[in-house]
Amino acid sequence: MTQSMRFGPQNSRRILAGAVTALLHLGLFLVLLSTSGRFDGLHEGETSLTQLLLLESPQAKRQDGSDTPPRMPDTPELQPVEPLPATGSQPPAAVEVPAETLDSSALSAAAPVESDTSTEDESTAIAIATPATFLSAEAEKAALIKNLARLAEQLTHAPAAQISWEQEGRLYHAALALQPASSGIDFDHVIADVSAESGGRQFKTQIRLKRLAFSHYTQMIDRWDPMVQLHDDEIIGRFHVNSRFNLQYDRRTVPVFLGKVTTAASSFSTEASGRRRESDIFRGGIETRAGRIELPEQLQPFDWAPPDEKPRIHELGNDTRIRFFADGSYSWRDRNTDAPGYVNQPTLQPVYFIAVHGARLYVQGVVSGRVLVYSPQGIVIESNLTYAHDPRRTPDSTDYLGLVSDRYIEVAAPHVTGPGDIEIHGALFAGRRFVVRDIDLGRPATLRILGSLTAGSVSASEPRYAMRIEYDSRFERQRPPGFPSTNRFAAEDWDGQWREAADATVADQL
Repeated sequence: MTQSMRFGPQNSRRILAGAVTALLHLGLFLVLLSTSGRFDGLHEGETSLTQLLLLESPQAKRQDGSDTPPRMPDTPELQPVEPLPATGSQPPAAVEVPAETLDSSALSAAAPVESDTSTEDESTAIAIATPATFLSAEAEKAALIKNLARLAEQLTHAPAAQISWEQEGRLYHAALALQPASSGIDFDHVIADVSAESGGRQFKTQIRLKRLAFSHYTQMIDRWDPMVQLHDDEIIGRFHVNSRFNLQYDRRTVPVFLGKVTTAASSFSTEASGRRRESDIFRGGIETRAGRIELPEQLQPFDWAPPDEKPRIHELGNDTRIRFFADGSYSWRDRNTDAPGYVNQPTLQPVYFIAVHGARLYVQGVVSGRVLVYSPQGIVIESNLTYAHDPRRTPDSTDYLGLVSDRYIEVAAPHVTGPGDIEIHGALFAGRRFVVRDIDLGRPATLRILGSLTAGSVSASEPRYAMRIEYDSRFERQRPPGFPSTNRFAAEDWDGQWREAADATVADQL
């Protein structure tokens, strides 16, 4: 059932007035839209342009950068320059870079937010006419971080660089400065001061990027062994592999990833008995074609980390067995000469065990303090290797362990480790392979790692062990002393805010 309505002369005049008002507001909206510099069409040879939406926001929330930025298009090499001068002096000439080498959606002009009513359109237009703080939309925020992270990768051998580009008549400028790690537990940083100009107005922001260590990944594998399958495994945190990887599951057992999964390959392999939803396995999502994370070809602890102040360094010339104790003391014994060593004085400084080429190190015990164990040949874990202060129960724990080898890290055979579960705390890096010995011997148990595992490849662990790897969230703030770093950068503390500056334009800086 419907109800009709009649209109008198007075109502007709009101309707006419309302229509005229609506047309005026529509015209105002079209003028604003046409002057914002938006470009939706494509000419031959150009890339699509996504509008950066700057939303006025007096208080913007801080958000962390993405775990693993998607692969970026190729960018030209940055030209190093002298460190930026103090305010008021003329900076060095910037490097002009074609706009198509960067993600064109990274920056654009401020634009009013589309609204359902003309009143809101008018108020927004008035609000952005004065200097203010603006918040970028999430898509544009991600695009800018992606560009800067890729550029930061080229800055590891230069103190500073500048880059400028022009897109659709707008000028953009980024000044990047490298801040090397101050100690073996710190990270390299890049500070990016970014400015953009549109319609004679300039916007500025600063973004701090952190170089990721391999300990940022719960598990990171370079070449997945085609004979190995993830089966009764649980990975809590980021998982990355540079190749295809294999899954196997049935009605009773399924591998579970509780963090984001990324792979440089376009797909993965599955051998299944029964049906499982992808979301049951990849709880944090999966991204393919995510780009490679290169492993260093050769590892030398003090090549990738600055020297710590007063570190305690033990150089080991032969195969050596090392045992740690909860009070901060430790002992070692040369397996060739049977010569013992013992230190019972705990230290707040990092402790390094450095083996010569060809020497293998055998480790076990309870670690107290910051320790790195390095061997070019291999490291063998003979029993439980845990922290004196478990960070899951003691969040302010200062116990950190790194095991680093150019070649192998192994879990010893069952007659050495004993039956049952084994637990390892720390960040592990095996350039060639992480190996579980004699997987067909011993009773089924669980191998638990609290920290991270990076390896060129991994062996199978079943039926001897099911694998449980849980990320140590403290690795977001610190790394074990001297632990190697990736070539990846991620935004550390950028809230997406841009501030309008009236003192200068981008062109004035060039």
